Amino acid sequence: MATKRTSMDVTVLETNPSTTTTLESFLGGLAVSSSIVLWITSCASPFFLYLSLKNGYHYVSASIILSFIVAYLPWEHGPLSLALQTFLNRYHALYYHGVSIVFEGGHVPSATTKHRQTFFAIHPHGAFCIGWALLYHNPAMRGVRFCFAPILFASPFFRIFTRAVNCPGSAARPSMNAYLRKGENVALPPGGFEEATLTSTKIDRVFIKCRYGFVRLCLKYGVDIRPVYAFGEGKLFNNIQGCWNLRLALNRFGVPTIFTWGRWFFPFLPKNGVKLYIVVGRPLTLPKIENPTKEDVAIWHTKYINELKRIYDEHKRDAYGQEEGKLAKLEVW
Repeated sequence: MATKRTSMDVTVLETNPSTTTTLESFLGGLAVSSSIVLWITSCASPFFLYLSLKNGYHYVSASIILSFIVAYLPWEHGPLSLALQTFLNRYHALYYHGVSIVFEGGHVPSATTKHRQTFFAIHPHGAFCIGWALLYHNPAMRGVRFCFAPILFASPFFRIFTRAVNCPGSAARPSMNAYLRKGENVALPPGGFEEATLTSTKIDRVFIKCRYGFVRLCLKYGVDIRPVYAFGEGKLFNNIQGCWNLRLALNRFGVPTIFTWGRWFFPFLPKNGVKLYIVVGRPLTLPKIENPTKEDVAIWHTKYINELKRIYDEHKRDAYGQEEGKLAKLEVW
């Protein structure tokens, strides 16, 4: 069961693995595995449509075309959306060996208290953005627009799924400008494919040294940035290490180069013996500079990295335990 406790400094949402039943864990695994499979098949939907048309599978073709139409039609959340939201929020977190979501300073986006417009920068990307997903369907983040790769946002099945759960968006630059111009709160994993490529079960890594674009946007619109770190994300999936120069070069052309697997019997299912500890950092308040210079961006980019490191160092013992936490270090690429 999920419980909630608050203090003067933080608000914590957490699950207790000792009270999780086998059925609840199974349903949690069903929630996360179906989401990942939907993610992958949605990206391949144009290929499936081509094959079905070529081979005369008219019902399959019609179903895929209908999903494209539904994905782009305007519609509001209804009973089915509410049921899906409830299922994911109730069971997904119960699959793991405990999940905690910590809001530093008690600044919860869904609270009635008025907050400044905020950009949530989520790290690490991991193989399948599990920390991002846990935040996405959590009621505390309701109404925050979660952005991801434009090709994935355009794909029909995953677009329908994410629209039903919360508020999705495209990470394309014009779209990000539009969301922030309208005053929306936005969440994005700025490390992208490169950060996914660097995923390791042994070393915590973020890819952020050359990621200036989100800082420039936040300066342009005067938006706070809240660094988010999901401890344990890298432990969920194995990933082949090495050949970084070649793999990162391919990432720049939009080619994923992560070679990953989770459970032995179903590679797309993450390992379940992992504790996830997600920290939503305090707001980093940026000035509004309509046309920020390179120097402006560099100054606030450095402050952002320092804040991300602070979050990691202050919370790593809570996340990993005293012994492992004492030795844990964050590699910044």
